Amino acid sequence: MATINMNVRSDRMTRLLPSLAAAAVLLAGCSAERLNIPNFNEASTDQPVDRPLLQNLASGILAEQRGGMPGLVSNVGIFGRESYLYTSSEPRNTTLFLGTFPLDNSGFTNGQWDPRFRNARNAIELVRTANAAAFLSDGEKSAVQGFANTMRALDLFYVIATRDSLGIPTAIDNVTNQPQPFVSRDSAYRFISGILDSAATQLSAAGSAAFPFTLPPGFAGFNTPQTFRQFNRGLAARVHVYRGSLDCGSACFTAALTALGESFLNASAGADLRRGVYHTFSTAAGDALNTLSIPVTPDQLAHPSIRTDAQLQANGTRDQRFVTKIRTIATRNAPGGITVGIPTDVGFTLYSEQTTPLPILRNEELILLRAEANIGLNQFAAALQDLNYIRTTAGLLPPIPSLANRDAAIDALLYEKRYSLLWEGHRWFDVRRWGRLLTLPLDIPTHFRARVMPVPQAECLARSTLATNLRGPGCP
Repeated sequence: MATINMNVRSDRMTRLLPSLAAAAVLLAGCSAERLNIPNFNEASTDQPVDRPLLQNLASGILAEQRGGMPGLVSNVGIFGRESYLYTSSEPRNTTLFLGTFPLDNSGFTNGQWDPRFRNARNAIELVRTANAAAFLSDGEKSAVQGFANTMRALDLFYVIATRDSLGIPTAIDNVTNQPQPFVSRDSAYRFISGILDSAATQLSAAGSAAFPFTLPPGFAGFNTPQTFRQFNRGLAARVHVYRGSLDCGSACFTAALTALGESFLNASAGADLRRGVYHTFSTAAGDALNTLSIPVTPDQLAHPSIRTDAQLQANGTRDQRFVTKIRTIATRNAPGGITVGIPTDVGFTLYSEQTTPLPILRNEELILLRAEANIGLNQFAAALQDLNYIRTTAGLLPPIPSLANRDAAIDALLYEKRYSLLWEGHRWFDVRRWGRLLTLPLDIPTHFRARVMPVPQAECLARSTLATNLRGPGCP
């Protein structure tokens, strides 16, 4: 099998060895289907189709997706040198993510796989169920289709963003439950863009119909098909920008600007940068807490470079985003000591309560995505306007006078995205897409910079005896 460049090691620059990340999973998505293991977390579709069933299916999709988000933010935060997880009883949160080279894909750090594919199947099941429901109007069916396909695309986005050059399977076989072939990164992103565009059409076709289920509080303002479509278009813009920075170029950056024009982007004076769509948590029985929060997981700590790299306001105070999101703490050492990691005395104020919402997409990101698309099109004046809007509004920093060239524009963009979207699950993806992975700090000489999360071992094993085109890339 061809070796794939998955990591960057400190003492040898780029090497061709496997990498990994994220939370442990029980079985890879397609392999679980192949073995016909029932998923007891899914709603039973043997019960009569009615509105409560549709509510259960929709709520299940949102709960499954929410369940994976704290792990995603934590894992890619470590890879992107935003955070540490210094749990004294579990040194692998340091050693496996930063210092064990090559990494093992057999568990603990190979997540963001099975639940995402399971949820994509859940979305397909929701559409099938709604289409068969005689009590739904055509508009309501279109609304369900648009919702389900948007969430399906978002789950697949998280899988390809974490696997990148490895590619992923995109098709789901609902007939024989057989594993499907991996497709390239470009094909995966094009597939996701297509699903989002189809979902946007379906949401438009819903007309004045309402969703036949209730969305949670984090979707307030985006809980009708037409307002949810604005969320869909924002996600589409994110995917187009990713594609533009990787393979697609100008066509995708242009498509991103079009999508942003149909989103909820607002860069007017006094606009709410926090407005958006969130995963919400509660202490109610049967609900979930935000495991990124300080009360739930106090061992989630910030990387010291966040302080040293923060630019200064005119009065000498650090970037206001740093001031509001970071706090000084008693120095914490890595489990295992300085041989595996460095001490830190910075922590987050983000997710300060166990029910603090976790952003999926918000206005501040949309404005920065527009700046990014304009940089990709070499429209630096337009990009500078958005960068300075965020910079002066959110960071209280002096404006940038000009962008000298493309490299300077990308550097400025990545700084603003780093502090505006701090610990929301973006930085590792952003620096990798723009060829800036080597700018991530190496705390000690034995650390490395991960390039991708691996295909989990269970998926590799389930595919190992299949036809060559069905085997997993990067598998031993």
